Amino acid sequence: MKNYLLFIFILISVSSFGTCGRKGDPLPPRIFEPATVNKLNYQQVILKPLIYWNPPSKFIDGEPIPKNSIKNLKYLIDINFGEKKAVTDKLYFLDGERKMGEKVCYRVAAIYKKEKGEFSEPVCFKIEKPIKEKPSVGETFAGDETVKILFRTPTLHPIEIFRTEKKKPFSVIKPYAIINNATFVDKKVINGKTYIYKFRYAENRLKGPFTEPVQLTPEDNIPPEPPKNPVLVRLDNSTCIIVWEPSPSKDTVYYTIFLNDKELGKTENLYFQTTCKKGIFKVIAVDKAGNLSIPEAVKRR
Repeated sequence: MKNYLLFIFILISVSSFGTCGRKGDPLPPRIFEPATVNKLNYQQVILKPLIYWNPPSKFIDGEPIPKNSIKNLKYLIDINFGEKKAVTDKLYFLDGERKMGEKVCYRVAAIYKKEKGEFSEPVCFKIEKPIKEKPSVGETFAGDETVKILFRTPTLHPIEIFRTEKKKPFSVIKPYAIINNATFVDKKVINGKTYIYKFRYAENRLKGPFTEPVQLTPEDNIPPEPPKNPVLVRLDNSTCIIVWEPSPSKDTVYYTIFLNDKELGKTENLYFQTTCKKGIFKVIAVDKAGNLSIPEAVKRR
């Protein structure tokens, strides 16, 4: 009996070991074909069709495309159902100039490495009467954390504003701002940084030609207000201290002290200790842009 039970135990153990770790049948090989591009959008830039889209985020088997691979996808553009094809690595395609009234159709398929996805649903439209005029840029102003641009002519259409910085390309599709009047003010700027703007008229999907770029660098050139009520107080026979009330300007960062127009020193405090000398002491406020206030003469007690 004992030998029989031992045999059963060994048989069960061997059977369990043989099936350990199995989780069903082998999985089918992965399919790296990207999913279909969902929706095509379009604009008409003068007489040129511009189509654009969002990249697919998954393969057709539902697995996600790695994020670092999405930006490396390529796209096959089918123009007028086989009339012409083009390949791009951008998320848009600007076609050549077409005739007014001409109908055009586009389909897009994503390509992951060598695997091509299915074509999207087509987007078809007729070329409309184009916008050919450009906005006329007038005066420009770059001040303290502010850019202001005035347009000379009355606005024929809404104006799209595109903005970039040095060595960065402009957006092709999405404007930085849209205005319906002749004045544009940009407060989202940093002093000392150069911004580049260009402008065009737009009516929904119709887009006109761009103006020449305008380059502006906002700077703070407004001096701070001087410190208030500076007074010289004698501490002993040879030592004096100058005290004052702060400049009302919030961007003041330090104060410079002069004796007979010669600099004695700088301080971030509201006092300055010095030797008691004859002459005229003055205190100047300095802001973060380096602008100097009017000198304020120190009164002696």
